[in-house]
Formats: sequence, C-alpha cells, structure tokens
Amino acid sequence: MKKILSVTKDFKIIPENFKNSGELEILEITDDYIKARVLLEPKQNIEDYSVGVNVEVFGSNDLGLIYFETKIIKREDEVIYIKTVSDYSIIQRREYSRVLLKKGTVNFVDLAEDAVVSIDDISAGGMKFLSKENLALEKQYKIEICLSNNMNINCTFQPVRINKVGNNFSVSGKFVDLENLDRVVLVQYAFKIKMEEQNKDS
Repeated sequence: MKKILSVTKDFKIIPENFKNSGELEILEITDDYIKARVLLEPKQNIEDYSVGVNVEVFGSNDLGLIYFETKIIKREDEVIYIKTVSDYSIIQRREYSRVLLKKGTVNFVDLAEDAVVSIDDISAGGMKFLSKENLALEKQYKIEICLSNNMNINCTFQPVRINKVGNNFSVSGKFVDLENLDRVVLVQYAFKIKMEEQNKDS
C-alpha cells in the first residue's frame, strides 16, 4: 500500500456526507495510519470528518484510479489520520468509462424539458443519449446531471457524434469544464454501479 500511494497523486476523499467531499494532501504514510490534510471550502465542513467516520479515497497514477475504503481514527483540526488498509482497487481507465445512469437524469438548459428520450450510458468523460432534437456539433450545451446519490453536477456538454435513429437522434459527446471533484463523483458513481453488477452476477 505504501508503495502504491507513493506514486499516486490528486487524492480525493469522500465522507459519509457525500456533499462535503474534498481534496486530500498526504503528509505521512505508516503501516498503521495515513496522515493527511483535508482541503475543504468552507473549512467548517471538516466536522463531517470526525473519528469513526467511514471514508472513500481516490487517487490517480499511471495504472489508472486507486480506490480504497477506510476509517478515520484521529483528527487534529483539518489534519486526519485514516487507517492504513491492504485491500484496494485499481480501476483502469477503460473500466470506468461507461455505465447505465440508474435512477438519474440529465437536464439541458438550452433544450426542451422532454428533449432527452433516454440515457444510453455515462462516464467521467461524457455520455451517450437519445434526443428528440438534433444538436449542433459546433455548439456546447449547459447541463445538470442529477445522480441517484443526490449529487448534482453542472457542466458543459460538447457533441462529438450524432446519428439519426428513426425520428430521434443518437448523440455521443464529452463533458467540458468538468470540475475535478465532479469527475471523481462520476468515477465513484460508475464504480459503485459496476460493483453492484458484479455482485449480482456472482
């Protein structure tokens, strides 16, 4: 674990109160604990990082996305100590690319409310959906993604490919100006969906 974390960067931490996720600055790694500073705004949200709280940690390296679950064992203001674990997952980039948007919605600011017929799949990079309206490839569209975990993400969608399907249009595209934390939220969402699917198959 220490070796993996030493080559990992851009850590994000997600507490039980998902909305107060933040960035994590690793200060020290031992066999028993990881000492880190939680970077939050506003700072009072640190109260969601109390001793005993379960947290999820994400980081990125050349292998893909490192993910593990652990628990806070000590806190000193914005500095927390989380239990070092040996069990972690490496999510390769292709593995978190596409999942179904279960019980969630995507709303386009510039389109009619019922323009989106269905969402085929969504990822941390973009999505594919069926639309009643023919979008313009040269245009960017403001959207709000509402996930089933009550997280809302506001960003811009850029169409990349559009195909006519009957009376509708199949649209594939990428997310533009997506905040780093929002991208982690989508990665975490996709990871959870994949884990649910794997558990059903096993």
